Amino acid sequence: MATFGKKRAGTTGAPSFGKRPAVTSSAGVFGAPAHPAGDLSPEARAFLEAERSMRGQPAPAASASIPMPSYAEPQSGQPQGKPAGKPVFGRRIAARIIDELLILIPVGIMFMPSLTSAISALASADVGSPEEARANIEILKFGAVCFLAQALYGTLLESSGMQATIGKLMFGAVVTDPNGQKPALGAVIMRNTLGRLIVNLIPLCGGYAVGLFRADRRCVHDLIGNTMVRARAPYAAPSYSQVFA
Repeated sequence: MATFGKKRAGTTGAPSFGKRPAVTSSAGVFGAPAHPAGDLSPEARAFLEAERSMRGQPAPAASASIPMPSYAEPQSGQPQGKPAGKPVFGRRIAARIIDELLILIPVGIMFMPSLTSAISALASADVGSPEEARANIEILKFGAVCFLAQALYGTLLESSGMQATIGKLMFGAVVTDPNGQKPALGAVIMRNTLGRLIVNLIPLCGGYAVGLFRADRRCVHDLIGNTMVRARAPYAAPSYSQVFA
């Protein structure tokens, strides 16, 4: 006959009343990651880092070579910009062609009479003659005006709230800093002045082709200005189901 309050023999291992069985695994408890860091996609890592920053928890060291944009709401004092996605190359080249035409066509119409005279003079003038020198000066003036117009056009639009020229807007691209935020005015100026000058002086479009061999798709003028061209991303913040799907 069992005595009240005493444990029967042969019932070892049975949980006592009021006691909770021990937790066998800590994965997924109180914010601990249930998956190893190497199994998460870049989007999932970016989402977790944003959640930790909002809760005041330190973020782990980034394992990817390309900085991922933060989806957390910007704090006071931080620059706000367009949401940006992954770096792009093909669409930025197409956008550049559109931007070149937007400047070359009106400037070419303005300089049409002088350019026509200069080309005719070069075809008939003797080598080293004053006529040839004047024709070369007219062509250099046309090139200088085109460069200055492109620099002003790019600086004004890429430093604005759009962060993109008309060509980039058409193809869904924005200019950011390496962290995916809005670039500083000085960075945009360097990108569109010294950067554009150097990238255009490299023969065979080599300054642009550099982006093909880099994971961040940065060309020479991006490296000089410390900027990036990324795909434009929607404003909506991703949910857990979207990130870990």
